[in-house]
Amino acid sequence: MQMQSNSTEQLIWEWPLRCWHWLFALCVTGSLATGLSGDIGLMEWHLRLGYCVLGLLLFRVLWGFVGGTYSRWVQYRPSWSGIVTHFRGGVDDLAHTAPGIGLTLFLLVVVLLQALSGLFTTDDIFVEGPLVRSASDDLVSAMTAQHHRVFWLVIAAIAIHLTAHVVYSVRGSRMSLSMFTGRKPVRAGVVPTQASGLRALGSAGLVLLLVWGFLELMA
Repeated sequence: MQMQSNSTEQLIWEWPLRCWHWLFALCVTGSLATGLSGDIGLMEWHLRLGYCVLGLLLFRVLWGFVGGTYSRWVQYRPSWSGIVTHFRGGVDDLAHTAPGIGLTLFLLVVVLLQALSGLFTTDDIFVEGPLVRSASDDLVSAMTAQHHRVFWLVIAAIAIHLTAHVVYSVRGSRMSLSMFTGRKPVRAGVVPTQASGLRALGSAGLVLLLVWGFLELMA
């Protein structure tokens, strides 16, 4: 990866996205840990964390339409040629790298599949998702099988993400700090992000209302 000499640090990731990133990381990690622990006593927390993950995914979907400049979905256009150029040492001085876009979309999709399948998953003894009783046996069986497999893709995506940041750090890039500071080196002329705290609070409030309504409906 190369950077142009006229690159400059700009605010790319606004505070709502950074808060979402760390909450998402904590909830996904906690969900994996409680689900893989084998401790039945932790399954209630596994379910709670799954609801949190779904809520955070819903917030991210909304924020992709009303959020900061570089958080919007219009910025996430995957490109195989861009990925190839990146790994051939092409210049990377935009808000998003091509591999970063691809990995972000992949991670969001596999986490969504894992979380949704969990709603229909049962072990036929102690634990069952809230939608098990309203679904057919065939659907529950398929979703349970998916839930017991897709988590490997989640782990793989996380491992690639962390490895990439280790490589960036070894190469002396400050990109790994961007989700702490919100700033990263970009091409001169790339404008800072613009985001509304009011829209963030409104989106979070809507998500909380929807998740609460779902849980009340399933109670």
